[in-house]
Amino acid sequence: MVDRQPRTSWQTLAPDEYGFYSNVNPEVDHPRWSQRYERRLPSPLLRPNRIKTQPFNGYAEQVASLYKGMDLSKFY
Repeated sequence: MVDRQPRTSWQTLAPDEYGFYSNVNPEVDHPRWSQRYERRLPSPLLRPNRIKTQPFNGYAEQVASLYKGMDLSKFY
């Protein structure tokens, strides 16, 4: 446990666009685009490999309890 929230790389580089909880809730859009879909690599240019974004980046079973009681719409 830490006494304050650590800064992430994306928060440091683009603080207006990425919050601490970024990418845990695909129902909350990034300020400039939807997070409902993602592209898995490899993703050919002419045939995008687009899939629905999974909550908690696909690790909901393992990590959802860490976010219990948090407002996951806050800090997108």
